[in-house]
Amino acid sequence: MACADRNGAVSYPARERRPLIRALSGMWTLTLILFDVLPIAAQDSTSSPIVRSAPDPLIEGTVGWLQVRAAADSLLGGHAAGEPIQFQRLGDDEYRGMIGIPLETSDSLRVLLFLSRQGRIDTVHAAVPVASAGYPRETIRVAPGFAKPSATAAARIKRENAQSRGVSLASRNRPRLWDGPFQIPREARTTSVFGAARVYNGEVKSRHTGTDFAGAIGAPVAAAGRGVVALVADFYLAGKAVYIDHGGGLVTAYFHLSQSDVSQGDTVTAGQRIGAVGQSGRVTGPHLHWVARYGVISVDPMSLIKLDSVRGEK
Repeated sequence: MACADRNGAVSYPARERRPLIRALSGMWTLTLILFDVLPIAAQDSTSSPIVRSAPDPLIEGTVGWLQVRAAADSLLGGHAAGEPIQFQRLGDDEYRGMIGIPLETSDSLRVLLFLSRQGRIDTVHAAVPVASAGYPRETIRVAPGFAKPSATAAARIKRENAQSRGVSLASRNRPRLWDGPFQIPREARTTSVFGAARVYNGEVKSRHTGTDFAGAIGAPVAAAGRGVVALVADFYLAGKAVYIDHGGGLVTAYFHLSQSDVSQGDTVTAGQRIGAVGQSGRVTGPHLHWVARYGVISVDPMSLIKLDSVRGEK
């Protein structure tokens, strides 16, 4: 069985101020160099934020938590891999925000933090460790016309990709909606994992940016977590699809359905039926293709299942 979707990460421009970073007991202690204050040696080290990730290290192609310890009310926000971070305050000086780690991230992920200090906003640059996931390669042989859509189909795909991207961009402005752990959308055998390099007729064409589950046409598909149905569509590649906006930049989608049982604007809960397995769109057989994106970053949806066990949940 084969399916494909396309997605790309957005880069974020570097800022001029750079920190000194030193490892301390598995954490990253950051000292901001300011050009118009006293030298570093004279600064109070307690004002420097402490940044760590969960899991540590982060894994390419997944979601994780960025945890920051900073003076009360000083953390205004941040960016990682081009995506804004929505921080949640956990205590007087503890903050937590979800981040997405793009595929093929090297050994670290750059993070920008924005802090209020003495009446101004300062930018702290940091880097948190990232480990390789060792994603596999999958070889698929299909008719050339299947691997290379016509000009008309390519134009349609471009329009539909823009529509899908719009759902992700809108989620950045929605507060977090999910509560409790995520769950897989159906109990079934995994037929294709996230991150695999898709080799069509001997040539690498794409990455598999979802997780596939086996299923007969008509088998139930459930929402992975609480959210709002942002889009119900019938796309060239994805076929009949349901997109759920979980807020805070997190979206999951369910592709190749035979039917959808929800409408745009519906609020759904984890485990609620939203549709049925099918073979619509560009596929070679019936299955569910489950997608997760943090902003416009495609991430392994199975990493959502692990969020509850990596020191992230309240």
